[in-house]
Amino acid sequence: MIIVSNSTPLISLSKIGKIGLLQNIFGKVFIPDAVYNEVAVQGQGRVGWNLPSYIKAKHVTNTMASHFLQAQLDYGESEAIVLAKEMNADLLILDEKKARRIAKLNGITVIGTIGVLQKAKDEGIIKSMRECMDEMIQSGIWLDEKLYRFVLEQNNE
Repeated sequence: MIIVSNSTPLISLSKIGKIGLLQNIFGKVFIPDAVYNEVAVQGQGRVGWNLPSYIKAKHVTNTMASHFLQAQLDYGESEAIVLAKEMNADLLILDEKKARRIAKLNGITVIGTIGVLQKAKDEGIIKSMRECMDEMIQSGIWLDEKLYRFVLEQNNE
């Protein structure tokens, strides 16, 4: 399975101590150079900057497509979408609504941080969605209240 991620899910999962879920669920995760630079270089010393070895940076070859997408999205999101297309990824982990819409329009299957947590819950790796989402909120990560309630309802929490 080929998985590509943008920076926000990596940072969010790191903030709540759950970055290891990516390896547990997916094995290896690819990120474009722009995401690596955003998280590991520019974010040095911040939560999530020291990326685990199962997260692999990969160069985007279609820079024209990336530049085109940058008219609407940030650099990391643009490269993540292009890398997912180039690698024919099974899944792109992406939180930002506009970027998700564009990825889906390009035929890419997308989940977000909550989707990763849900997969972990479904596989019995974590016990409580509420606990994880509350930790996200406490660490300063914004969650849509409707999504929060929906996830709790779906998980009978």
